Amino acid sequence: MGIRSTVPDSGLVAVLMEDGGPGMLAVPVGARDGLLLSAPEWSSGPSWAPFLSACVDAFGSTVLHVVLDVDADGGMCASAALDTDTPAQSTAVPCTPSDALVLARTLGVPILATSALLRIRGLDLGEEALQRRLRQWRRVLDGIVAEDASSL
Repeated sequence: MGIRSTVPDSGLVAVLMEDGGPGMLAVPVGARDGLLLSAPEWSSGPSWAPFLSACVDAFGSTVLHVVLDVDADGGMCASAALDTDTPAQSTAVPCTPSDALVLARTLGVPILATSALLRIRGLDLGEEALQRRLRQWRRVLDGIVAEDASSL
């Protein structure tokens, strides 16, 4: 995961890479969550995540994973999946996408994305046309970096 700035004044996004695959997903995050997620040392995460985990544990459950999804209007949404008495089911607790990322990082649980989200918002880095565009962008960026270095 990496945190990137979008156009100035329009916010930050957490860039998630598919585990073992070419997919990429950009999740909007606020400044506070962006700082937390981009910190190299995660020793002092937010106090609310362990508190939430302790409350869930007190009820005899556990956070299994977080799920990123889309709502009926195509907006990004998220939930934390809690363990239940029935192993085949889990209880979904709605949360914001940025809170889901912070919770997943704090508790060390997986982040899952639904196929609907990937279809609407995802970016498949395996597509040939996209690979070609990425190579072009890399050449442009390499040229800019070289020009900036020579002007120092």
